[in-house]
Amino acid sequence: MQIKVAASDAAAAASVFDDPDADEVLHRTDPIIDEQVDAQAATFWLEIDRSHRPTAVGTALRLRYAGTPVLLSQPLDIAETVSDAWLHELIGGPGPDEHISGPYPRALFAIGGTRVVQQLLDIVTDPTAFPGFRDRAAQGCLFALRNIPEERLCRQVLDAAVQELRSALRASPTRTRAPRPVSSLLWALQDALDQVASWSFPDFQPVPRLPQELLTELLTSPCRDLHWPVLQILAVMPTPLSEQTAAAVADVGVHHAGIKGPDAVVVASDAVDALGRCPDTAAVQQALEVLSRSASLEVRLGAMAHLVHRGGYPVAKNLWERLLQDRSSANRRYASELIATHGRAEDVPAAITALGQAWKSKHNPQPMYDASGLVVAPPWGSELLTFLWGHREQSAAAVEIQRLRRRWPATRPDLTAWVAEHLPDLRPPAP
Repeated sequence: MQIKVAASDAAAAASVFDDPDADEVLHRTDPIIDEQVDAQAATFWLEIDRSHRPTAVGTALRLRYAGTPVLLSQPLDIAETVSDAWLHELIGGPGPDEHISGPYPRALFAIGGTRVVQQLLDIVTDPTAFPGFRDRAAQGCLFALRNIPEERLCRQVLDAAVQELRSALRASPTRTRAPRPVSSLLWALQDALDQVASWSFPDFQPVPRLPQELLTELLTSPCRDLHWPVLQILAVMPTPLSEQTAAAVADVGVHHAGIKGPDAVVVASDAVDALGRCPDTAAVQQALEVLSRSASLEVRLGAMAHLVHRGGYPVAKNLWERLLQDRSSANRRYASELIATHGRAEDVPAAITALGQAWKSKHNPQPMYDASGLVVAPPWGSELLTFLWGHREQSAAAVEIQRLRRRWPATRPDLTAWVAEHLPDLRPPAP
């Protein structure tokens, strides 16, 4: 594969590749800086070998986590011209078996390009082929798009999925599940778009733009098993969603909010994410209000965050006044965050009420991790202390600060430790 970084980052990139933990890098060239082509960039050529050959993305992400931005990352060994016989054998043969018995063949991780995608789609759309063979070909598109996630190839796969679904619905209008090749094609698309969107490297690989009218058609079809992958695709689309698409997303979100079970919660949560990219229509507003009262914490907090983002201070105030009366500690904590983020001087009494609830809680933050390791979240109440300290000229805030200082020995240990580091002036003076 080829990795290109800024010339000034060449030494840092080389140190990452030389890391003993970078076991997939067998050989690399020294950074090449071609004055005639691009004196501002350094190019590395890497040879990779793992049981499942990774794409260029993994190495690019390794550099990104190490703090070295990547200008270009592309695999150089993608098989774009293969014979039909070889490809048929690779995906399990044209026999009636329903599944590939894993693991996937290693060569499947190195296919891609226009011709390969068309060969796979020719199998998917062949009505005389065994259903299992058609589905395995659809699954093969996942690897082809993962290696070369170009817009034209993604559009080609989406067109095939829509055509296959239309044919299936003409034959059986009442069906509620899509043919397996259709869902496999959509999961291939979702994987490709999500992968590109998660890179955050738009300079060398923009997120493909797909026709919203086709995605809306899939979302409004009676095949509910398509809701999840389509919503995930819409959540990372690079363009704002249309009103027609927004209405479809709103209907799907409200529908799944009324269904019990973990699957419905996942779909409703993805609908919330997609609604965040929708225009501010009455249908979207109504759906967010319904979802903001969901039994699922993830769904309701996500919906409330979008409502506040759209409505600003008045919506935030109405929400925290309601949530402070709620029995759910998660809702009350979110009310604290709303006050600290959107509150004004006249909201000091609400902050004092919320802080009283935080004092009584047995807050035990869950450990979280990111690329740098363990992340310790600020304790509940710290945001309210910051808010009160920022409004300490207000008489109500000043009185509450003095009350806190008098009862300081009884304060939760996690809060006293946080104040000592972030708001040392809030502590009572030493005797």
